[in-house]
Amino acid sequence: MQFDNSSTPGLKKILGFFVGGLLLGIIGTAGVMIAKNNKKALDVVGNTVKPVITVDGKTWSTDSLPGDSMMDYYTLRSNIYNAEKNFMSQTAARIALANDAGKPVSQEALPRLDELLPSLSITDEEAKRYYDEVVARMGSAVLGGQSFDAIKTQLKMQMAQQKTADLVMKKIHDFEAGGRIKVLLNPPQSPPVKLDVQDYPARGNKNADTVLVEVADYMCAHCREAETVLENIYQEFSSKVKFVSVSYPLSVNGLSGALTRGAFCASQQGEKQFWDYNSLAFQVPYSKMEASGQDPSKAFHDVAIETAKMAKLDEAKFATCLNSAEAIEHIKKVQNQFNSATGFKGTPTFYLNGRLIQVSPSQLEATLKTALK
Repeated sequence: MQFDNSSTPGLKKILGFFVGGLLLGIIGTAGVMIAKNNKKALDVVGNTVKPVITVDGKTWSTDSLPGDSMMDYYTLRSNIYNAEKNFMSQTAARIALANDAGKPVSQEALPRLDELLPSLSITDEEAKRYYDEVVARMGSAVLGGQSFDAIKTQLKMQMAQQKTADLVMKKIHDFEAGGRIKVLLNPPQSPPVKLDVQDYPARGNKNADTVLVEVADYMCAHCREAETVLENIYQEFSSKVKFVSVSYPLSVNGLSGALTRGAFCASQQGEKQFWDYNSLAFQVPYSKMEASGQDPSKAFHDVAIETAKMAKLDEAKFATCLNSAEAIEHIKKVQNQFNSATGFKGTPTFYLNGRLIQVSPSQLEATLKTALK
């Protein structure tokens, strides 16, 4: 069995947008895509500490809030920051585009993006081609069994919005690279997080002061995007950074769970065995998430076994370990650890030097370079 997730241009890029918008009924915006694809480094310099509440004569500051309230406060501030930054990036782009078009800009007037950018449309043929490829790669379940005709209008609208988002993103990137625009907002800094990662697979410089922890699900589309970026980052920073991998299944009883138990079993056979298995597990086709016509548990078990076989692991030891109490307990341990006050909300999640960093995969390299200065 050959695990191959190569895609036609545009499929990987808009897959998350498509699934999020079509299945959840959420219409994506250019602002969301700007945040996802902005390659600027996250500023990891500490923020100013300030008092925020007084209770029974005691004052609590932003760095001393009790329990999980400090992490919740950070999440709140991050959401506000991201919304503000997206808004300011688009506003700056509108101003720059208006200047280029010779249109007036004042407190009373600012042209809309749809007045400054060409109108983009999607043909029926483009939409049908995309629909067929998604079904072929992810299975019909991802669309709830809906036919192309049933979702054509919504799909074309979302694909057109994605085209516009890509164009806006490119304009912002070009303007920033050329020094024409700059957002002057400072991101919040995560409170320190207590993470015991000694038992998780690691590579790179294991004595490094800089430690990057990735929490990922093997069947998560954005995790797969991050994996490609991380591999490139590892090649550049392996002598300066300790890279820790935490496999976290979003679906314990699904294929994610089987592959995560497999990751634990691979790690029991050695570091090389784990990393070989880890790389292949991220390439398992989405279609394997469907187990029609057979027992799902057995089907997922077989996929993990096949992955181990391709990684040249000891197949007998791996099979014995896969459904062992030890492997199941490991998953519970991971869930308990990251479901506590660590700021973990989903995959992928990154921690740099004991702090949660809310970055897209494309921002990781620049953020690491900033931390290493």
